[in-house]
Amino acid sequence: MHGKSKTKLGIGVIGCGNISMTYLRNAALFTGVVLRACADISVDMAALRAKEYGIRALGVDALLADPQVDLVLNLTIPSAHFDISFSALSAGKHVFTEKPLATSA
Repeated sequence: MHGKSKTKLGIGVIGCGNISMTYLRNAALFTGVVLRACADISVDMAALRAKEYGIRALGVDALLADPQVDLVLNLTIPSAHFDISFSALSAGKHVFTEKPLATSA
C-alpha cells in the first residue's frame, strides 16, 4: 500500500437491531472492508452499536452523504428496505440488503 490510498470498501450500516451485531462482529474477518458508520431510526440504538464496534453513529442522511461510505448495508425492517436502498443508490452508494428488496412491486 502507498500512503493513505483507499484500498478498502467503506461500509455504512443502516439498521442497528439484533441482526446488525452479526455483521458488525464479523466485518473484522474480511480484510477488504472497513466499517465506517451506522444509523438507525433509534438514535440510542445507533449510538450503542457505534460504541460497541468503534464506529461513528450518524443520521441516515449524513451516512448517505458520507464520502467514506462506499456501500450501505441495509438491515432495516422489510417495509423500509425499498426506501433505504433507493436512497442509497440515488446517493451513489453500493447496496447490500437481506431479502426482501421491497414489500411490493
